[in-house]
Amino acid sequence: MKYQPNTSNYHYDYKNKCDCSEDDKCGCDFPNNMPHNFTQDYNEKTAIYPKIAILGKQAPNFIAPAILGDNTIVQHYNLYKYVKNYNAILFFYPEDFSFSCPSELLMLNQEINAFTKRDTKIIAISTDELGSHIAWKNMPPQKDGISDIIFPLIADFTKSISKSYQVLTTKETPLRATFILDKQQIIRHVSLNDNAIWRNPTELFRIIDIINNFKNNSTNCPKNWKQNFPFERPTRKSIYQTYSPPID
Repeated sequence: MKYQPNTSNYHYDYKNKCDCSEDDKCGCDFPNNMPHNFTQDYNEKTAIYPKIAILGKQAPNFIAPAILGDNTIVQHYNLYKYVKNYNAILFFYPEDFSFSCPSELLMLNQEINAFTKRDTKIIAISTDELGSHIAWKNMPPQKDGISDIIFPLIADFTKSISKSYQVLTTKETPLRATFILDKQQIIRHVSLNDNAIWRNPTELFRIIDIINNFKNNSTNCPKNWKQNFPFERPTRKSIYQTYSPPID
């Protein structure tokens, strides 16, 4: 919900507010009885800065509306809570009801068992409203929908998540961005594509296998090492087992 300031004491139109620092002299209708301070006097010890995604650092947490794989609607999807003790793939995509985005999401979904075997959860994120996610998820793939998807879709309608992960474009939609987090929510991989370059799961498997096999950040892959991930798929877990939050 968009923030609406309390104007009951001032009867003031915030939409057409004057932002000038000389408001008493400019002739506008800025209410003189409203406290206002245009200075930016920051105290380094007490200032609160938004957390930004940085490679090798802990990923910014977020709490946002989401639709889960079983179509359960949650208003407060908590990233840290849902990926506790799991690797995670944050899969930003431009928008719902587009031509290429369902292909990317459906390809990920086809490999959900392989990701599950690797202790990895997928979270898809766009700046669409939750209602748009719900409508898109009710459409079958034959009609360019994503009804088969069994991982969460996050509604970043406020764009705060995309901003904190530094993937928001001038069109107010995310880039095709992929963040891989290890089980301590440390960002281990970042990739950014423009809208013309689509993604597939193969490279994600290789990176996650490295993360799972090498527990530190040192460069210790054998010379000429190549990924040879197994193609066998484990038995599909139930939606509840896969996406239910851990018990504290």
